[in-house]
Amino acid sequence: MEQFTIPLTAFDVTLLPNDVRDPASTHFREAVADFFRGQIRELGANGVVTVTSDHISVGWLTPSFDPVAAGIAILQRGQLREGAQLLEVTRSRLPDSPDLLFNLGVARSELGELDRATDILTHLLEIQPDHVHGLVALGVTLGRSKRLAEALEPLSKAVEVAPGDPWAQRNLGGILYRLDRTTEARPHLDTAVQLAPKDAQAWLLLGEICSVLGDFDAARGALTRARTLDPHGSTRDRADAILNRLANAELGYTGQGVSSETLAAMKWAVRKLQSLSPQAASELTLKAALIGQHGLRLTDLDQVHRLDGIAKSLTALEVACLIHAGVRQVSKDAETGFPLEGAYQMAASRLESE
Repeated sequence: MEQFTIPLTAFDVTLLPNDVRDPASTHFREAVADFFRGQIRELGANGVVTVTSDHISVGWLTPSFDPVAAGIAILQRGQLREGAQLLEVTRSRLPDSPDLLFNLGVARSELGELDRATDILTHLLEIQPDHVHGLVALGVTLGRSKRLAEALEPLSKAVEVAPGDPWAQRNLGGILYRLDRTTEARPHLDTAVQLAPKDAQAWLLLGEICSVLGDFDAARGALTRARTLDPHGSTRDRADAILNRLANAELGYTGQGVSSETLAAMKWAVRKLQSLSPQAASELTLKAALIGQHGLRLTDLDQVHRLDGIAKSLTALEVACLIHAGVRQVSKDAETGFPLEGAYQMAASRLESE
């Protein structure tokens, strides 16, 4: 039997039920033993667990059992604390295992235990200086710790060692962007999406960088790709927010002035409001504003809205025009947040002359 031992103080008490987390509790040590017994059974192995006042000893009787692979398998199931605890035990006998150190370091980083993760990943790189994913993981962890300048070194080395690694390219670009070195960041994101075209996070970051650099066509393309790849997750929400910001900044304008689409939408809104009584117009404006307060995805062509009293479905642009025209008819100095004043003035002028 191979036995692994760690100090009792190294056990993560959050893995236990609330009523036995206190080390002074009479049931604490038994609860710790039960935790490891349960893990061993779940992994299909036979083992022995002993908990003293100072140490935890875990031994496996199954010869073919690989505790490192088992800990990694638990992490891959999303059980980060459980997997990390098993790897911590295993580390007592395998302190220099690259696979163990990498996976334990990443788990600690994902759990927000950034100092511990930094120590573990630094030790990994002392053993294996060119461990590409270890270099990236250390850079990511330092970035999470807001140690951006320090993060640049391992990430740059990772790209130097493995220029074809998309994770390295994406994260180096991300750190350069956070350091306001946006022009330098873009080539790394261009490379990342070429290497991993289904990486929604890389497309999102590329879109954000392009929007800052003023390459709006590229930004829209990248952000649209990001939201398509992650249609129900946080990536889509972030992409939509940036797309909406771009649309608001450019809404309705071309190099020649107000676009025909925006002018048509504004003329419809002004005409509709003018056909109503002042009270009815105010009520319709309020209904449109209630929709607007939840966010108008101006670039989402599939998004439509319905308002009581209007038979057709409305685009986000038409809702925005209703809000702007309705507010402006009440007050000449009111602000709506939409850059639609030029369109409103032109629409009102043309309707008067028709």
